[in-house]
Amino acid sequence: MTKLWLLVGGLWAQAVPSLTRLVYYDDGRIYWVREILLNRPDREITLKVPGTRPPSYFLPQPDYRIQRYMVAPDTLLADGDTQVGSLRELLSQSVGASLTLAYLSGNEWEETSGTLEGFTSQGMVLLRRASGEQVALPQRLIRLVRRGSGPYQQVLPAQRIHIAVDTVRPLLRIALAGWDSLPSWEAQHYLQLATPTRATLLSWIHLPPSFLEGSPVELFLVQRGGEGTASQTWHLPLQVLTPWKAQRILLLQAELPYTEVYRAALPDLVESLEPLTLKSWQGWAERSIQLLNTERIPLPAGSVSILDEGGLPIAESYLPLTLPTTAGYISLRPNQAIQLRLQETETRREKTRDAQGFSRVILQGSLRIQNSTTREVRLLIQKPITGRPLPDQVGFARTEMLPERKGPNPRYLLQWEMLLRPGATETLEYTYELLIPTPK
Repeated sequence: MTKLWLLVGGLWAQAVPSLTRLVYYDDGRIYWVREILLNRPDREITLKVPGTRPPSYFLPQPDYRIQRYMVAPDTLLADGDTQVGSLRELLSQSVGASLTLAYLSGNEWEETSGTLEGFTSQGMVLLRRASGEQVALPQRLIRLVRRGSGPYQQVLPAQRIHIAVDTVRPLLRIALAGWDSLPSWEAQHYLQLATPTRATLLSWIHLPPSFLEGSPVELFLVQRGGEGTASQTWHLPLQVLTPWKAQRILLLQAELPYTEVYRAALPDLVESLEPLTLKSWQGWAERSIQLLNTERIPLPAGSVSILDEGGLPIAESYLPLTLPTTAGYISLRPNQAIQLRLQETETRREKTRDAQGFSRVILQGSLRIQNSTTREVRLLIQKPITGRPLPDQVGFARTEMLPERKGPNPRYLLQWEMLLRPGATETLEYTYELLIPTPK
């Protein structure tokens, strides 16, 4: 439905195209499409579009052409929020309402009444008295506001667009699009561990308060992927956006399989290539939940509250972006009863035969793992290395080449998955080679 907004300070109504499509990125960028159907318009049309940035372009229509248009910054009067938390908010939501303002004049209290007309960029409140006199009062001096009749409404930044078209038709549809920015949207998850292997996931989308209003709005949410993962989009048609209200939209409710695992992310022990410097490391495995996404849509990255079967909270954590058929790992807490010690030593060094001035170094790594718990645990270990693993000397580790390099060397990721018996101690060994500059 086409909505009409009053031009602040004017005597006529301005047509505001309705928001019909919105692409909302997780960094706060938005791409919007607005449309309006005008009944018996003239060749010259004036529209108002809420927002701080002018539209990028008009979407082509088959029955007419836009000959020219002009855009200028302006304001419009929009519905406000009746739930205000401060004097400043009350003033900002009361444009057009009858107010009595109490303020300090020297050491004396003074009062003035009238209709709030707006604000200046210098922090002045503009009030129109019943006599027609306009009063400008510094907002910093106001200590009390008594509100009389009048709607809750506020002044918003907008763009005034003057359009010239090449035809006069009984009905004219205008569609325009552009970019703006808002606070970021967020995903919030609730994961209830119903059984030792099944969990119920509720995924909500949180939209922060904004000036956007529309019904229905075709909403697209976009979230950037992590390393090696493309951005993902969720399509939510027929949404109702209410201005100045935080909104939550249910994205997904599903029962998903999960397992409890322990994970250890080990560091690269090569601190420097020139001279070759190795460090050692010790730490603990981290208790985690491995959640398998068996749904057809990705699970957006966001905070997650973990609940037991009775609905009581267990932990607060983070769910990474999880694509269909893949697993997302939710960290809980380190377990000091599962200890890991890692060290690497140089076993051989020789000059290469080329003229690049490098020496080939063989390093051997040893990882000692001790399970001091009273139960068997499933352990996942990841270890990046600088250099190239020797295929027959990494045991049962899986190797994956990483996209980055360190000097002349590629980088690889070693990954182990194992079951560790109660009280057991295991040692994993691996060997790899790397190139270092030969001292001159």
